[in-house]
Amino acid sequence: MEESIADANPTISLSKASNNNAATNNEAKNVNKPQPKFNPDDLYYDMSGDKYLIIFNNTVFKNTRYFNYQQPSTRHGTEEDVKALKKTFFDLGYKTLTFNDLDHGEILNKALEISRMDHTTTSCLCIVILTHGDKGGSLFAADRPYQFTDITKMLENGDKSLVNKPKLFFIQACRGSNVDSGRTVQIDSDDGEYFHVPSHADFFVMYSTVEGFLSYRNVLGSFMIQELCKVIDKYHESLDMLHIATLVNRKVAYEYSTYTPKNAATNNKKQMPEARFTLTKLFKF
Repeated sequence: MEESIADANPTISLSKASNNNAATNNEAKNVNKPQPKFNPDDLYYDMSGDKYLIIFNNTVFKNTRYFNYQQPSTRHGTEEDVKALKKTFFDLGYKTLTFNDLDHGEILNKALEISRMDHTTTSCLCIVILTHGDKGGSLFAADRPYQFTDITKMLENGDKSLVNKPKLFFIQACRGSNVDSGRTVQIDSDDGEYFHVPSHADFFVMYSTVEGFLSYRNVLGSFMIQELCKVIDKYHESLDMLHIATLVNRKVAYEYSTYTPKNAATNNKKQMPEARFTLTKLFKF
């Protein structure tokens, strides 16, 4: 068993991105791409257009004054999460972009580019953030913390072609320093009509842990991301996002515990993911 570690402490520029979808360049030349339609009476989001997975992965961090000159630890195992995410979403037809170890300014610039690009042919935008974090929505860039809302606000106020499109976030990061020891329980055997929609609509955010608590990973990856990929692989054809999130919650809550035999304070601890959403339709991958 591997020892667990807490995760505490218009055309988008691809200059620092790796793309594992070999078809992307050819598809980009296709001027006859489908344009997803918005019908408020439809039960599901239209997924006939382009689907993007954008990963912001921070593994190593700098020793800066923003971290009080206490360099955050290297996030060993995060590469396994990236690998699992790329495989799962590639198999579902997503164009995958990975940005590694960006500084604060670079992350915000990329988010701004994403928000301003033309999403007319986009069906879904999925963003995964793999990093250290702290309470109050604080996430760590390579050189300093930033707020998760810095990114969501850009998308809320981004290009109008993003309106009515599902925007999914998966956040693998701590949200504080509390630990969850768990409790023992006994198990019983199209007409052109315009719609005015809120700017906060059509978001889904899944955190790896609840506010105030640690989130865990080991050299094989993190609890939530690894389980998320497994559940999506198995159930993407039959279940929508909310049902998938519920299964991920159950798997992580019931089947995962930390293993740090040299540190009793963090050994055999539990983790509870949390999802929040303003989706206005059912979402299936």
